Amino acid sequence: MKKTFALKTIFLMSVGYLGFQFLVLPAYLERQKKDSQKDGVVQITFNLFQNLYTSLRIPLFILDIPALNSSLPPHQIVEGLSRQNIIHYGLIKDVGFTSTLDKYRLHFETIGLKFYTTRSFNREIKSLVTSHYFLCSPDLTVHVVVFYNKTKSTLWHGGVHWRKELNDSCVADKENFFKHAGLYDRFGIVKKGNLLFPENVAQFLDAAKNSLFLECNYTRAQQFFAQHPPDNAEESLKFQRKARQIIARAKQYLDDLGIPFWLSSGTCLGWFRQCDIIPYSHDVDFGIWIKDYKPELVTAFERGGFFLKHVFGKVNDSYELSFQAGDIKLDLFFFYEEVDYMWNGGTHHETGQKYKYIFPKFTMCWTIFLELKVRVPCPPRPYIEANYGKNWSEPVKDWEWNKSPPNVRENGVWPKEEWNEVIQVY
Repeated sequence: MKKTFALKTIFLMSVGYLGFQFLVLPAYLERQKKDSQKDGVVQITFNLFQNLYTSLRIPLFILDIPALNSSLPPHQIVEGLSRQNIIHYGLIKDVGFTSTLDKYRLHFETIGLKFYTTRSFNREIKSLVTSHYFLCSPDLTVHVVVFYNKTKSTLWHGGVHWRKELNDSCVADKENFFKHAGLYDRFGIVKKGNLLFPENVAQFLDAAKNSLFLECNYTRAQQFFAQHPPDNAEESLKFQRKARQIIARAKQYLDDLGIPFWLSSGTCLGWFRQCDIIPYSHDVDFGIWIKDYKPELVTAFERGGFFLKHVFGKVNDSYELSFQAGDIKLDLFFFYEEVDYMWNGGTHHETGQKYKYIFPKFTMCWTIFLELKVRVPCPPRPYIEANYGKNWSEPVKDWEWNKSPPNVRENGVWPKEEWNEVIQVY
């Protein structure tokens, strides 16, 4: 008896669901379309889309920059969106819904939106995933950016791979922040009126401006290890574990101070060449713009258990800090910007000789290194070649910091009367 009742219940629920999908919902949308005839074509299509994804409970959140920047109430934001030719939404893949836009493709096509997707390789699941949806009519493009887990604390979206049919069929906006792959700290979604938004809009917009993501080249790393097998000696593995801990701790202190940094020197080479720490390097190297230096940096590191090893140079010339944590050294190189190049300085503590390391202009990108969200120079290859030459792929264990780099130049000598200030060794 109970089994018969359960089967009847399931049957009735299925009939009700199918009735909603194929009878009630289309009729509702048709009424909405008739009620909207007085509006423009874009407004009609937008209103239909808005009603459809809301009724299907697809958790799309607003990514449209003008809407995110607006202080207007939600209903006025909707009015503004309904007048645009292209609207951007976001979709987080793991927010708990069981369907994607693909499941309801027929419904979106019924209201006149052609369906296009672009795909990107997601290394975490080792397959191609839909990274962008484009729902297009002649007058309106709805663009949905799909965010995926990258690590426990980050979200990632792929870049747009423009195809001919997109250019021919959709209203294009190629210059927005989603043009390239992006990496973000995990963010929440909040509801305002009938719309969903990133929880902290100001923080999201700031992150979006600097979200450019560059994946480590794992194919290059495999090729490197095919020629130079990994050093699995216990001493090397122990150093790599400790170095990862040092990077994580230093990242925390610098992030807390709001000081951007990037992987530099041998640490950057390890990321670029082998997606890992170079086991024989025995130190960790960060780059920091001198304009971002804060005096409280030293105090923060010392409170965290790092010991100041040396201070070289002045803040306005060749500044460099070095800390010791156990048997691992952390070097902070401060970079200066000239009209057509960047440079950081070096000082020989015994002779007072100054050095200058010349780099081509670069910006910064995000990457994931040892499961940590960190920055690297962008583009990285010119940076690596400046520091290590064209043969950067060949391991060099005998490296002299003031002679081996191809970009090092002598830069005068510190006056002896300044040595107490510019050469401090502890």
